[in-house]
Amino acid sequence: METAARGIIERTHAEEVLELPKVLNILAEHCQTQPAKDRAVRLVLIKSVEDVEFLLKKLDDLKNFAVSPEFFMPFGPGYLKTALGVQSYLSIETICSIKLFLVHTRTLKEKFRKTSIGKYFEGFSDYKSVIDKIDSVIDQHNQIRDDASPELHKIRARKRALHNNIAETLRSLLARSVNMFSDLNIVERNGRYVLPVKSNFKKDMPGIIHSYSNSGETIFIEPMEITQYSAELADLENREKEEIEVLLRMLGNVIRERVDDIEADLDRVAELDLMFGKASYARELGAVKPEFGDHLNIIDGFHPILKRFKENVVPLTLRMDAEKKVLLISGPNAGGKTVVLKTVGLLVLMAKCGLFIPAAEGSVIPFFEKIYADIGDEQSIESDLSTFAGHIKQINAALQVGNGSCLVLLDELMNQTSVEEGSALAQALLDEFAHRNRIVLATTHNENLKIYVSQKNDMINAGMEFTDTPTYRLIVGIPQPSNAIKLAGQMGVDQKIIQKAISYLDKEKASLNAMFEDLSKELRAVQVEKTKLSALTSEYDAKLGELKTKKKKEIDEIREQHKKEMVQAKRSIERLIKTLKKEGPKKETVSAAKEFFDKQLKEEEPHEPYVPRIGELVKIRGLKRAGQVIAEHQGKYKVSLDNMFFWVEPKEIEALPTDQGKSG
Repeated sequence: METAARGIIERTHAEEVLELPKVLNILAEHCQTQPAKDRAVRLVLIKSVEDVEFLLKKLDDLKNFAVSPEFFMPFGPGYLKTALGVQSYLSIETICSIKLFLVHTRTLKEKFRKTSIGKYFEGFSDYKSVIDKIDSVIDQHNQIRDDASPELHKIRARKRALHNNIAETLRSLLARSVNMFSDLNIVERNGRYVLPVKSNFKKDMPGIIHSYSNSGETIFIEPMEITQYSAELADLENREKEEIEVLLRMLGNVIRERVDDIEADLDRVAELDLMFGKASYARELGAVKPEFGDHLNIIDGFHPILKRFKENVVPLTLRMDAEKKVLLISGPNAGGKTVVLKTVGLLVLMAKCGLFIPAAEGSVIPFFEKIYADIGDEQSIESDLSTFAGHIKQINAALQVGNGSCLVLLDELMNQTSVEEGSALAQALLDEFAHRNRIVLATTHNENLKIYVSQKNDMINAGMEFTDTPTYRLIVGIPQPSNAIKLAGQMGVDQKIIQKAISYLDKEKASLNAMFEDLSKELRAVQVEKTKLSALTSEYDAKLGELKTKKKKEIDEIREQHKKEMVQAKRSIERLIKTLKKEGPKKETVSAAKEFFDKQLKEEEPHEPYVPRIGELVKIRGLKRAGQVIAEHQGKYKVSLDNMFFWVEPKEIEALPTDQGKSG
């Protein structure tokens, strides 16, 4: 199961601090029915990679399908079976809702039957007999039909007759004594028909008094002439009600016989709605199907919540080879270190929930069995924990877990205590996590820790780039300085204080930080050049593809011309043969045949090699455009044609006519 059962969901500390519930609430917005929305917010981490892969495969099918169905559910799974167990019969409204649902499943099945996702709808059951039975009792206006049963038909026919008798009798009384009534309309009081009699004519209208007007001037009397009709009508109303209950119990039994199928299809619709909701959310994010592997490789990933509220989010690209266990991220405050931890953690959680992740194709995530996150202030007044103690509690929980792959996210590692003890404890913790084969992403401002990690084969430094201001771009392989003094100066702190602070810096570490900054700048320059080279390569590939297309088109044209010539030659030969058969080998016919074959089968003379000059414009045989000879090597010539270069033999070269072959 990927959805938690009913009741309170116990989210892990990591799920809470990484804000998984917020992501699931956004997912719920993409679902149509309440049961699917409930399932969305209750998604839990899936324990098996095979189960996740199965769900992601389904999601991939639905994400690529252009049309999203409209889903309808009258109630959630479980309600109907419970209702049938405690109610003697179902209400008309409930039965009509059930019928609408049964028709809805049939419509879904038929609509998508011939599509690429038809297999996800073919499991719906056939309810034609149930729908027909409901239709035989309840009409299109959700009313019980007169002919739903012979007894009901007889009761309603008699009721109509009584209503007519009552109406005729009352109209006759009104017409006979107009002055007795305050109004000439028949009135209904408490389900009985009455006449509005003026109070001073009370004794002149024998009958049953039902009520008085507010002023007391009008008395509503049921005339004695209709009391017998009214009594019979009341009896018929009770009989009609009883007969309707019989019919509703009958329909309830029909539905009860198929309740397991209906409950299964309610569950199926809720699940499909959830899956299409996931697909819709994936399209909104531009998310992709995650790949599971033995290393972490996120390409152009981003935090899904941050992306929703901020337009220009710098994408995260982070690769950790399988032999690396610890990634230590340094850099300035507000430079994006914590966002990196939260982004990685949330992408891992989303993948384990069977969701696509907001990243580029090719992104790889290990299938972590456990995720631990020590992010933010872990201080607790209720538990009498200091900030340091709170962090130690979370870290120790990650250490205590047994075997299995784990992701551990540690923000501001050991920054809550002294530099010396914090450095020593942080180094010991990272060593132990690496020894236990945990994957750790940690942030720090500690210079000693950066140096320590740089000396370890299974650990690697990284940093948030800073070029006068934070760029929020992660650089893997090079730690970054905190730049606290520089930032303080930019925020208006007096330059005298800034200069004094610089004088207090450890010269060796300051020099090391300067070197890191220089390396970052050089790396940035290399990446810029790499981007330019990539663009040039793409342009080259595009032009090469264009040239190949043009060449193919020319070859196709030549083939088509040869085909036409062959067809024409065949027809000429057939005419010659026909003439020979008809007229015999006359001299004129033989001469015409010899002339035809001499012309058609004339052996093509071999091409004479042409030796061009460097700089001369020439043609390559088979191509229409001219190119320029720019080099010669070992008897071959290099010809430039549409910014493409070809090495060709002299026999493949043709001279241009004199007026075209002049070169500058």
